Formats: sequence, C-alpha cells, structure tokens
Amino acid sequence: MHERDPQFTLLEAARIVARGSELDAKLDALCGHALSAAGASAAIIYLYDPVRHVLVPAAQAGLDAADLAANGTVPADEPHELVAQVVRERRTAAGPSGSSGAIADQAGAGGAQVAVPLIASDESGGEDPEGVLLAAFEGDVPDVGGPEDILSALADLSAVAIRQARLENALMERADWIGRLASTDQLTGLANRVTFERMLELEIARATRQDTQLSVLLFDIDGFAQINERAGAQAADDMLRHVAATLADQVRLVDTVARFGPDEFALIAPGGGGEVVGRRVRDVLTKLEVGGEPISLGVGAVVFPTDGATSDELLAGAAAALAEAKRRGRGSIVVRSGS
Repeated sequence: MHERDPQFTLLEAARIVARGSELDAKLDALCGHALSAAGASAAIIYLYDPVRHVLVPAAQAGLDAADLAANGTVPADEPHELVAQVVRERRTAAGPSGSSGAIADQAGAGGAQVAVPLIASDESGGEDPEGVLLAAFEGDVPDVGGPEDILSALADLSAVAIRQARLENALMERADWIGRLASTDQLTGLANRVTFERMLELEIARATRQDTQLSVLLFDIDGFAQINERAGAQAADDMLRHVAATLADQVRLVDTVARFGPDEFALIAPGGGGEVVGRRVRDVLTKLEVGGEPISLGVGAVVFPTDGATSDELLAGAAAALAEAKRRGRGSIVVRSGS
C-alpha cells in the first residue's frame, strides 16, 4: 500500500465519523485508512462486549471476510492474544507476526502486529475500552508510541464512532420504551384508552374509504367492585390481567383491543360481526374463574355506520348498549344495530 499524507487521512477519517452512515461502513473505512496511511497490510477493528467479556470482529481491510469469520471472537482473558492484552492493559502493544490469529498470515515471516485500544470517555468521565484496532505489517512497525501516530488517531476516531452508535441505540431504545409506556396499559399490557381512540379514528377513516362496516364493543366485568372488596386488590388485578389475556387471545390480528376504564375493555373489529365477537369472548370467560371468583362480562356493541358516523357517536352508542346489558343482568349482550 502507498502511504498517504497523515493530515489528509485524519481529515477524511473525521468526516467519515461525522457522517450519518452505518457503524459497519464507518469502521470498514477507518480500517482502510490504516492500510493507506499507516502502511499496514491488513487491519481489523474488534468491538469489546463487556457482558460476555469477548472481542468480536466488526470491520476489516486487506482480509478475506471468510478468513476473519473463521477466526472469529477472541476471549478478553486469553493470555496469548495481543488484542486481549491490549483490552486488559488499555495501552498500545506490538508483537510478532501471529500474536493475534485473525491476521497471522498477513504479515508473513519477520512481520509484526500492532494493537491499539479504542478508548472513549463515558458520561461520568471514566474511560472504558470500546474495542481494539489491530494492524499487520509486512516489515518493521512504524513508531506507534507518539501522540500523533496515525494508528492512535484512527483508533480514537473509531472509539468515537462506536460510542456514538451505542448512545444512539440507547436513545432509540429509550424512546421506544417511552412510546410503549405512553400507548400501553401497564397492568394488562393492552393498548390504553388514548391509543384505542386514535386507532378508532383511523379505522373509521379506513371503513369510510372502503365502504365497509366496523364493530365497536365495550366490555365490563360484572360485580368487579364487590370482587375487589371481597377478594382484595391483588385478586382484582389478577382478574383484569386474565380478562385482558383472554380478549387478546380471542380477537383477530386486524382487531384492536384495549383497557378502556378501571374494569372496562374495548374492541375495534373491522366488519359487522360485533355480536359474534362479543359472545365468543363472553362464553370463553364464563367457563373460567380467578381466585375462586367467577368471571362474567356485560357487552355493548355498535356498528359503523349504522349506529354512528364518528368516534364520539360510536363510543356513546356502545356505552349506552353496555349500560342496557348491565341492567339486564350478568353476562348480557346488547347490540344496538342488531348485527
């Protein structure tokens, strides 16, 4: 490989890290700079997995991907591996050809390998190893101890790219978690009322475009307040979870089921078969009990557009049908449209 101006290389490498490409592409490009600027014959970037305490190859240049895969993961406590030593000691180290098996054949007889730790500061100012940049040289190794050494600079940029990617992943996971919290009922795992009402608007719009029917059902656990007083809050919560699980198991993938109130559940079912769905759920639950307490549901159902053209009209109609079902007695079903 022909060496390039180190300043140009570092500027280009910094631009690679600053761009929004995938981490794999960034690390592959940084490995390539280890060849072109530092004169290496091959380079690998390992990611350090602190949970499994291993080093996993993530990027390479000058190597056959199959060869890299064959060598694979390196235990961080392996005493004879140069890359493992560097992670443990957190300082650059050099060794003869073969001191790290993944690129043992690249340097040839008389060649050498250099491993540089990828160190990034965490939020508290501490320094943790993110991985290792391993380079193989066919001849003598250039000076790798100085602060301006090209390998050290590339290792620093690699560490920044890895930490950046990990922080982005953490933020995405947190945003996803917050999103789930905002849309899910924590006790039952079903959608909450806000999510249900949003989905109802979407399903009404879909049914309007397709000129189809849409069933909306409300379920209420009969005598839930008395069960709570008689058996306690834990038994009541267990019953809510059991009803929620049964509802989720009985509906179709296209249906939306939610916890709508303290002891109420709601269902959006595309099509006009609201009464069929309500009876199926009620009949399954009637055969069960939780903590010695029998389960019974009142059901109110309406159908779009017969019973209402808006979400407010449909929910009001379903609530009225449910109230009528509760007046008729345990396990009653009232469908306003007669569907």
